[in-house]
Parts: sequence; C-alpha cells; structure tokens
Amino acid sequence: MNEADLNSILRRAAAMDQDSGTVRPGQIMERVRVDEGRQRRWRSFVFWLLTLGIFSGIVTALSVGWLRATRDQTHLRPPRLDLTPGGLRP
Repeated sequence: MNEADLNSILRRAAAMDQDSGTVRPGQIMERVRVDEGRQRRWRSFVFWLLTLGIFSGIVTALSVGWLRATRDQTHLRPPRLDLTPGGLRP
C-alpha cells in the first residue's frame, strides 16, 4: 500500500455518512475541525517532552556539580596566612 492508497482509504473512512454510506464533500474538514482528541494528545506529548527535558537537565546539572564538588581539593587544607608581611618568617 502506498501513500495515495492510504490517503484515499482515510478520506473515505472519515467522510463516510453513516446513514447512506456515501461521502459528503466538506465532511472531512468538519471532522478535522471538531477533532479535539488529536490536539489534546499533541499538547500532552509536548508537555511531557518539555517536562522530562527540564527534569533531566536539572538532574544532570546537579550530578555534575556534586561530582565536581566532591573531587575539589582546594578547601581540604586552609590557606597559609602571612600575618607578618614585613617581619621575620619562620
């Protein structure tokens, strides 16, 4: 089945009049305009995609920050203080 066959089958199925079994012109567009389910599914998909993307970004940033902080050797030893800059140094 190619795309043209699929399109014709879908057009006939969407525009089929239940009473007489005939196709009314314009009925396809009426059903597309009224179809709210597709719009809700698309919005839900985009919402969850954005939510999961933001969540994974936050988790990644937190894990990278935590790993870098645990490997940081800067603050293990206090810095040497020169209390007498002009005097004798031990």
